[in-house]
Amino acid sequence: MSYYLENLISNYNGKDNIIEHDLDACTYPAYYRFWTNELFERLTRLFVWENTYEIVDGKIIGVDPKEIESRLILRGFAAVSKLPNEEDLTIFFASMFGPTKYFDEWKQVNIHCPIYAGTRTIDKDAIIINNTRIRNPSYMYVHHYATLLAHAEVTLVDMMVDARDNGGVPIARTQKQFESIRAYQNKRFYGKYGVVTDMGGLGVDYAGSDRKTSQSILEVLEARNKLIRSFYSDIGIRAAFEKKSNVNSLEIDGNDSLLKFNISDMLDQRKLACEKLNSLFGVNWSVRLPEEIDYDKIEEEEKMEVNRFENSSQLENKEEDDDDASKSEEDI
Repeated sequence: MSYYLENLISNYNGKDNIIEHDLDACTYPAYYRFWTNELFERLTRLFVWENTYEIVDGKIIGVDPKEIESRLILRGFAAVSKLPNEEDLTIFFASMFGPTKYFDEWKQVNIHCPIYAGTRTIDKDAIIINNTRIRNPSYMYVHHYATLLAHAEVTLVDMMVDARDNGGVPIARTQKQFESIRAYQNKRFYGKYGVVTDMGGLGVDYAGSDRKTSQSILEVLEARNKLIRSFYSDIGIRAAFEKKSNVNSLEIDGNDSLLKFNISDMLDQRKLACEKLNSLFGVNWSVRLPEEIDYDKIEEEEKMEVNRFENSSQLENKEEDDDDASKSEEDI
């Protein structure tokens, strides 16, 4: 074992040894933790916030975009205001109160962070940023797809490990046999050579087990990849799905419209909050989609490219017609 790994294990932040976490890495809880963190991080990078903070003397002045998105993903809304005796803005977890004529709109908001808790008046000394029009958090997508992906990962690993052994399930009658069988299965998991030893000479029995499933390894892998693409589609990002049948242009246009419907609502709510913040606090916040998923911009560029192609084709056709006309005049 290298010095680096020994040092890492000795300083590992946790009660359990890192090797025990390694052994536990292929269980459902481990995969669920992995995909929860992974999908949450991907959601925090869905929108590009600009002019929300600056770094002065190594200190962040303003609001880091990850703090904005984290609160919107977890709670569905957040409040932006100022701490007492500070000029820069801070984003807070919030709970709203103060009745209006609507059940889902309020006048005031309780704000809190690790060093402060207080009350503000909405649109007077605090602005609410909504994740969606009805303030739904995005974490429900994270939990849903992390659950499905964790099951897919465990199934995939189990199928790959089971494919190394076509025998049945070994049955232990003594503690010695149990330890021997467990050591053999651990070696099989890691791809090492191993053998079941029968120390007592009692004979280790194997119970018949049908390890075949209705799906192949490749089909489970494809299902896993489709789940990842479905996650993006549900939050409004175009994802390519392989289909055996032909897809017509009307179907593609319809799918794109549904994607825009999902992501446009989240973007519009963030833009609305930026307008209110800029007006109330005199800042210059803005938010946009990354260029890779800004479909309006992509479509505009595609239309411009088509127009350029059509114009060039028309020009070429016109030049050919002029050449034909001039040749005809010369022949006459």
